[in-house]
Order: sequence, then structure tokens, then C-alpha cells
Amino acid sequence: MLDSKKFYSKLGNMYPPSSMNSILLPKPGVKMIRFTGGSYDVPSLPMAEVKKIFEDASPAAWAEMLQYGGTAGMPSLLNELSKFMAGHKIKADPGNEIIVTTGSQEAIDLVSRVFIDKGDNILIGAPTYLQALSSFRAQYPKFVDIPIDAEGMNTQVLEEKAKKLKAQGKRAKLLYIIPSFQNPDSSLMTMERRKTVLELAEKYDFIIFEDNPYGYISFEGPMPTPLAGIDKSGRVMYTSTFSKMVSPGMRIGWITANPDFTGHMIEAKNNISICNDGLSQYAAAELFRRGDVERQIPKVTKVYRKKRDVMLEAMETSWPRKAKWEEPKGGLFLWVKLPRGFDTDALLNDSVARGVAFVPGSLFFSKPVHNYLRLNYSLPSEEDIVTGIQALGRLLKEKLQ
Repeated sequence: MLDSKKFYSKLGNMYPPSSMNSILLPKPGVKMIRFTGGSYDVPSLPMAEVKKIFEDASPAAWAEMLQYGGTAGMPSLLNELSKFMAGHKIKADPGNEIIVTTGSQEAIDLVSRVFIDKGDNILIGAPTYLQALSSFRAQYPKFVDIPIDAEGMNTQVLEEKAKKLKAQGKRAKLLYIIPSFQNPDSSLMTMERRKTVLELAEKYDFIIFEDNPYGYISFEGPMPTPLAGIDKSGRVMYTSTFSKMVSPGMRIGWITANPDFTGHMIEAKNNISICNDGLSQYAAAELFRRGDVERQIPKVTKVYRKKRDVMLEAMETSWPRKAKWEEPKGGLFLWVKLPRGFDTDALLNDSVARGVAFVPGSLFFSKPVHNYLRLNYSLPSEEDIVTGIQALGRLLKEKLQ
């Protein structure tokens, strides 16, 4: 039998098959209530709108869709993205400051490749997005954890950590941050803290990578101004995605940054994907142009607000008091804290045996912390939310006795 282990690179050995994949991915004929990934509410997908776009497409449009395109993206989509971001106070020249990516995950990969060297000090939230951690780890940085509370990243600790590095003759190179409805805890950073983050970046000379997949899904008023909207020096790289507000299957994301940064990232992208899918780019540009995106966001936000409320009500009536959580003001996730010493990794196996899946919190920390779990309310039906939460509540009561 082939000894496969001896062929893997050092990087390849960082990606052993994960048991989480078997839990997160649906299996035909197997009923599982999934409070796992941030998938879209199926009835809310803009199916009719996308179908109409392709029905209306001219021969010239089809030729553009089916041919190679520019690495940075289809010009019509770049223009629409520039206009869309301008509505949120982010100025980006479609000619040289925006790159279309395969979801925002490719943007994270590009930043990892272009900006992170082995041993670089990278500031991250504790907790933070698990796939960003995975992408960054491929470059072997040193993670500097900054705690997250109900008002977002703790800027007092952020300054303490940056100051300590400077005193040691080192520096923080990059801050990765999700200010609006953070993944996994859905916290919302205050405007005061946002301004402080930019001030600290200037003071301690680091760049900022702002990830904003969830900010548009706001349950209480408009999305707060992103850091990129108040950045004056070009330190902020900003990424967002279609995945949460329109369609995850279209795989449309984007990153905007100063032209020098995007120039390097475009060259790196040439080695990854050359160009993005033309059909998805064309459809995305048309969804923007026809106003469908602006109509879709409040539509799906209303659906997610209701699902959040259903989940919160079910938890209030069926979960043990030792479980603690905050009410999400936006986004797709609910973050649960259990007593210290409790292991949600072990709990997952018992939960799956009862037909309910969640994501254990240890995956969201650079150094595993085991007494948290993340629940998603965007994909399951309201009925499944109640059934699954009640089943998980019964299990938790058994384990916490």
C-alpha cells in the first residue's frame, strides 16, 4: 500500500482530513438539523431575478461571459461595486483599487500570500473567523490575540499588545478584524473603537485587513460605516462578498485597497485563478444595475431577524441557565458560552447522534478554548430551529447536571 504521508509538503501536512467536513456537509437521506455554516435561506435566493438576467442576455454579453476576462474582474461589475461601496462611504476607483475574488475567502488567501511572512506578528480577534486563521497559518505567522467583547475588539488591549511588541523591538504587521457582526460572536464594534483602531494603526505602523461579510445584515438600523469608509491613509484593505446578502453559489467577493496593494494582489491572483467566472460576474453586475441587490438585502434581513427571534425564544424556554449568550444585532450567528471546563468538541458527537449539528468554539481561537459553540440561524427552517434547539437544550441539561 502507498505510504502517502512521505509525499506531503510541510504545508500539505497542515490539512489533514477533518471530521468537521463530514458533519457540515449534507448527506442524502440523512436528516440533520444544521446550525453550522452561514448558508443562505433557500426560499429567499433570487432565483427568478438571475433567471431573467440570463434570458435577457445578448449574444455579445454571452461572448463576454464565456471568454477569459481580466484578472481584476469584469469592468461592468467593478463599476457597480465601486458605486455600491460609495453608498457606504468607501471610495474605490474601479480601474485600479478593486479586485473581484472567488468569494471573500480568495481575498483572505491573497492577503495571506502577499503580506504575511513567517514569524510576522499578526493581530487577530479572540475569537475570530476560523478559515481566516487557517489561511494565515499557512504562512507561519505569530498570532497576537486580542479579546472580543460585546462592543467588538478591545482597543485597550490592542494598544497594550502593540506597545509591548514595540518595546521588544518588534512590531505588529497586520490586524485582521471583522467590526460588524463579527464571526463567530456577532459583536458590533462601536464607532469610537473603530476610530481608535485607525489611530493605533498610524501610531504603531500596521496595516488593517477589514472583513465585512455580515455588516449588511443589520437588524437595528443601517450598517455602521466600515473602517475603510473613515480611513484617510490607505492602510485599510476591505473585503466583502455576495455570499451573505445575495447568493453564496455565485462565488462573488471583492477586495479594495490602495493601488500599490491591489497591483501585487492581482499578480498573485494570476497564479491562483487567472480570472473569475464570467457568468457569475455578469449576473452580479446586472443584479446591482437593476436594483435587485438593494431590494434583496432588506428582504433577507427580515427573514434572518425572524429566525433569530425564533432561536432566542426556543433557547430561553428550553436551555439550562448555565448557558450564556448575547442577542445578535445582525449577522447570521449566535455565540454561546458554557461553564469553564465544559468541552463542546466532545458535545458535538452526542449532538450529531441526536440529529443536530453545530460548530464547536475551539475552531475560532488560535489557542483552543473549548467551552463555546456557534449556532447559525440563517439556513434551518423556523420549525427545524425550534426542534433542534430543544433537542440540544435537553442534551445540555443532561451534561450540566
